[in-house]
Amino acid sequence: MSTEVFSEKQYKEFTKELIRSFEKRKIIPLNTLKNDRYILEKPLYITLEIGEGVVIASLDDIEAFSYADTEYEAINQLCEEIVNLYKDLKEDRENLGPLPKKWLAFLEEVIRER
Repeated sequence: MSTEVFSEKQYKEFTKELIRSFEKRKIIPLNTLKNDRYILEKPLYITLEIGEGVVIASLDDIEAFSYADTEYEAINQLCEEIVNLYKDLKEDRENLGPLPKKWLAFLEEVIRER
């Protein structure tokens, strides 16, 4: 087993790259689903990853994601995805496997219908 020793220059470059990778990723609270029929009882914390020409918005708790050219579009599409998944899971409640059941339980804790 070999042990690689970093030079000071390599260490500094590695540190800079690590910092840059965190700058491209942010976790933000989502306080609304932007849908008049569904209200969030508490914020959902979503991840935004900003790459070259694309923004990916994701909610890891239910493995939902969207991507678009801007943060605004990605967030709006993620909101639609969350609402659609919630409706689909509720509709098919009796036939869900273990993971989708967990997703539905999670969503039912945070979403209230008007």
